[in-house]
Amino acid sequence: MSAALIEAFASLGLFMFGMFYLEDSLKKAAGSSFRRWVKISTDTDRKALLTGAAATAGLQSSSVVTLMSLSLVGAGLMNLQSSIGVIFGSNIGTTTTGWIIALIGFKFEIKLIALVMVGFGGIGSVLLGEGKTRHSFGGITGFGLIFLGLEGLKESFSLLSTVIDIRAFQGYNPLVFVFLGFVLTAAIQSSSASIAIAQSALYTNILGFDHAAAFVIGANVGTTVTAVVGAIGSSSDKKRAAVAHILFNLSTGIVAFLLLYPMSWGVTHIGLDQNVEALALFHTVFNVIGVVMWYPFIAPLSQWLKERFVIAKPAMTLYIHNVSHTIPALAHEALRKEVYHLGHEVCAFALSSIHIPPEEGLKHHASISKILDMHQESSEYPARIKYLELQHLQGEILDYASALSNRIQLPEVRREFDSTVAMAAQLIAASKHVKDLLDDIAMLSESDTLEMVAFYHELRYQILALCMSYNDWLEGDENAKTELEQLFSKLDASYQNSIGILNDMIVNYKISKHMTAVFMNIVHLTRNFSKALYKSIDRF
Repeated sequence: MSAALIEAFASLGLFMFGMFYLEDSLKKAAGSSFRRWVKISTDTDRKALLTGAAATAGLQSSSVVTLMSLSLVGAGLMNLQSSIGVIFGSNIGTTTTGWIIALIGFKFEIKLIALVMVGFGGIGSVLLGEGKTRHSFGGITGFGLIFLGLEGLKESFSLLSTVIDIRAFQGYNPLVFVFLGFVLTAAIQSSSASIAIAQSALYTNILGFDHAAAFVIGANVGTTVTAVVGAIGSSSDKKRAAVAHILFNLSTGIVAFLLLYPMSWGVTHIGLDQNVEALALFHTVFNVIGVVMWYPFIAPLSQWLKERFVIAKPAMTLYIHNVSHTIPALAHEALRKEVYHLGHEVCAFALSSIHIPPEEGLKHHASISKILDMHQESSEYPARIKYLELQHLQGEILDYASALSNRIQLPEVRREFDSTVAMAAQLIAASKHVKDLLDDIAMLSESDTLEMVAFYHELRYQILALCMSYNDWLEGDENAKTELEQLFSKLDASYQNSIGILNDMIVNYKISKHMTAVFMNIVHLTRNFSKALYKSIDRF
């Protein structure tokens, strides 16, 4: 029995790793185009519902789609009502996993097919370079690992069925299995894995249909834990979307449990005889019932949730809101520190634009190249939202400086004040240059041609190097000013030579006129960004 338990444990791990690898590969293969598709396909409740179902069926993970939906609504790229529709639809989409397992995993000898998929996908992933094709082969590998894990679960549960007396479970209340399904799914963060366990137990006669169905109900409710974790400490709309997810899954679970025996009787009388297909059907039916039940209330639910989780916006400033401008000596010091704070925030904005978490990019815990390799995917906190916050902070600083200006009398203090205001002005210009880069950066990040990838890598390298040096100066490193000047000089020289370089790229790499203009714009804006950073500290 211990050997069977170890095999079941290992098989579950293989199944879960296969799910993770499949999700990761499909997300990378789809890239930003998938996120863009989700965004434009959710402008009505019906489209949001279908998008959630289709996206979950494609990625084979309701958790991924739910978290993506939370991220989009938290970033203001999707409204709350649309995100609720996507989340509801994902509950239907997630049932496809159970059908795949039931119709393929338990009907055919899949071990040989799975090994072929792992071999084919693994070799393709290793031999091919970076790009969407490589990640597509990774998806094939993920499917193979899922089926290998499922085969292991079947074999281990078959062994367990010879030593476990099914009659020992018959006296348990189905609520016990609801609880077990909930706990397991909350722990492993995968309802697909939990449902695969229930199907394996049913297939090998360890569990009866009613108990397996109760386990699936618990697993369905257990997926809400992922949404709760994803919404902790986040925006109000993310919390509202998570609450909608909880309300849907919990109410659907209650209805499914109340209808457990009637639905069990129903699947028996349509010829499925309470087998794994019947369990997949049960899972689908009660999620469809939930959608039918909640669909008319998506808009009212959205409106009701908007009245909850209302949080007052904190002050954007760190210093000037605490010091009155009527006290010039203290006010100027507060203004200087606030402008330094603005410098940190501008660097954070620039790093967000190239998909590097600011707290990671400015720590010097690794080389620039390693940091770039570690952070390739888009961050949850989009740069455009950061820019809106920056504008708010810039406005507060300029208003404060304007009010303070008339109160400064001493020439020495006036010179320092003017330098501080000039620094703020250059930082405002620097942030505008990065903002103008965002569309071009997004286009480069989605490209998989060698020239585009190389150009995008060089752009990220330059921005990260500039921000690291600037942040070092803000932290008191005197040598950082020299480093920043050298970086600006290098970019300025590159800009002067850019026409010749781009002509060479057009001739040798057949780059289109449109891309030539894009490259020229990027070189121009990056040079201006570096110049603004350097000029902001030139008077100090």
